[in-house]
Amino acid sequence: MKKRKAVALTTTAVLSGLLLVACGAKESQQKNIQFSVPTDIASLDSTIIVDQYSYDVAGNVEEGLTRVNNKGVPDLALAKSIDVSKDGLTYTINLKSDLKWSNGDKLTAKDFVYAWQRAVDPKTGSEYAYLLGAISKANDIIAGKAAVDSLGVKADSESKLTVTLASPTPYFKFLLSQAVYYPLDQKVVEKYGKQYGTSSDKTVYNGPYMFKKEKAWTGTNKTFSIYANPNYYDKAAVKSKEIDFQVVSNANTGAQLYKQGKLDFTLLSSTDLIEANKKTKGYTTFKQARTDYIEYNQSGKNASSPAAQKALANPNIREAINLATNRSAVVDAALPGSSVATSFTPVGMSKTASGEDFATYAKQGYTYDPAKAKALWKKGMEEVGLSKVTLGLEAAGDLAPSQATANFLQTAYEQNLPGLKINLKLVPFKQRLNDAQNGNFDMVISGWGGDYAEPSTFLQLFTTGQSYNDGKFSSTDYDTAFKQATTVPDVLNPAKVDAHYKAAETFLYQGSYINPIDFQANPALMNPAIKGLDFHSTGLAFDLKTAYIK
Repeated sequence: MKKRKAVALTTTAVLSGLLLVACGAKESQQKNIQFSVPTDIASLDSTIIVDQYSYDVAGNVEEGLTRVNNKGVPDLALAKSIDVSKDGLTYTINLKSDLKWSNGDKLTAKDFVYAWQRAVDPKTGSEYAYLLGAISKANDIIAGKAAVDSLGVKADSESKLTVTLASPTPYFKFLLSQAVYYPLDQKVVEKYGKQYGTSSDKTVYNGPYMFKKEKAWTGTNKTFSIYANPNYYDKAAVKSKEIDFQVVSNANTGAQLYKQGKLDFTLLSSTDLIEANKKTKGYTTFKQARTDYIEYNQSGKNASSPAAQKALANPNIREAINLATNRSAVVDAALPGSSVATSFTPVGMSKTASGEDFATYAKQGYTYDPAKAKALWKKGMEEVGLSKVTLGLEAAGDLAPSQATANFLQTAYEQNLPGLKINLKLVPFKQRLNDAQNGNFDMVISGWGGDYAEPSTFLQLFTTGQSYNDGKFSSTDYDTAFKQATTVPDVLNPAKVDAHYKAAETFLYQGSYINPIDFQANPALMNPAIKGLDFHSTGLAFDLKTAYIK
């Protein structure tokens, strides 16, 4: 899922349309929005969710101290005020009065302390704990080197929170809007233990919407609904009484349901489907700050074979695979609407101090060169003593773009790299996430969407030991560049920050540590009668707080 406000703001589009009123219907009548997601959501536990689809649901039933508005700015949400010390290290936060959970429990500053301590506790295993790394002692706690209660946050009273940062973080108010920063009702979390968030009846809510017993999410069902939360502090701004969700994994089915009036939003995921629907009323494209890329298992563990392990540890072999990747052809065949990746950090997310798009500024030499790929492949294979090798390529089989990309690359790699056999492994999206996290792959097609509008939301993924560095590579040069960009004194100099981030992109490219494929866009069909739906290219993609249909 997701950055820095030292540079630019989240790209946001306010999606509005025509007001459609059925003939003879009363103006007050309201149709529930029928919203689809392409795969099952994994959890409602805001501490551990990792995928965009779970976040799109959880982010509408939960809320943090800030919430990004329709202009891409982090507004005060549960916070009444946020005061920052002159040195940028201390945040004094006062909560709004009379905040409540959906079960009636009072929401207090202690709920934030508990949630943040739970997130950084190694026992919890939160993959998003690193987003709390800006807070004093957080990284030491995550590494098991400090006590959980040493985290730099304390509740001064029921409504006052003091946060101490490890170093100035200009984008910290953006971070406060992230799911891992949401508060938790300790009583409820402890009641359900490991089952917390595995179904909608095993959690409570503090956001614009909530779940009820009717149309609940059981953890496996394909249809569920959320309802306006009567305990929400800003309930007057919530326009929909109910929003209905459907899991529609077949995009063709989604398009047909849309045309039949049974869906108001559905993603289009194949070239044929997009071409067939470009003239359909409501056709649109959402430009996400998201990059699809291939990760290589460089950990020396869990590879499919010793030969695969040796091969992917060789930089010439990795570079050969990168050079054998025809990104333009992949986009044309499998990812319509997207654009060819030229770096890991995507276009349109943030700008440099001089106003240039960061992705343009940090562009690398990722290219398609089959002749050079064959030469490097031959050299690398000789270096590791192999004449042929089988490499697994894993992708989410229940996401059409990912499956199409994998099928295309299997054929291309086997044609361009003599002696290579690709063992295609198409698995459910949930399994793909788990396999990547646990290192159970040779190569895996992953995707990352920015959490906030600043390059570190992408580049911090590959620092040594970071939980999302699934390939487990380590580069001293990369680590040094990232550290210089995010620590005093250079973090206070935007131009130097830009240069260090560009250096990190360069080290990624030179080491062929990953293989960026595309900057993702999502063509979709959306009922033009929907008003007030905010789309964000980073963080919570679809904010339904003020969305409605009349």
